[in-house]
Amino acid sequence: MPSPPLKRLLIVDDERDLVRPLALRLAASGLYDVSVAYDGAAGLASALRLRPDIALIDLAMPGFDGWRLCERLREDPRTRDTKVIIMTAWLSPDLGRRAKAEGVARLLLKPFEEAALLDALEACQIAPQPL
Repeated sequence: MPSPPLKRLLIVDDERDLVRPLALRLAASGLYDVSVAYDGAAGLASALRLRPDIALIDLAMPGFDGWRLCERLREDPRTRDTKVIIMTAWLSPDLGRRAKAEGVARLLLKPFEEAALLDALEACQIAPQPL
């Protein structure tokens, strides 16, 4: 029986020391075709080209931040259905509300455990069941 196709995963974060090992671990799992971008503008260009199934996006990036990237992904029909997981070290009273408004599937607070990331990724792959 053929194995299911790899999920396309895009990681967008300006913290290269976080992204590199994270991308390697996720690619080594054999479940994801992992691409990376180190700022929001490059992340948008990659997303429009690759059409990822899941985007793991940091909020705090210089210039083109994670919220703006989420907005742009939702505006474009090529990326509208991309599941977004937000990574952030910023806790704010409106974080959950804003994430919901932007169509974010999951929030991960940095630093996060690998198990929390794997749970978030798994949750993004479960198709909703018809009612």
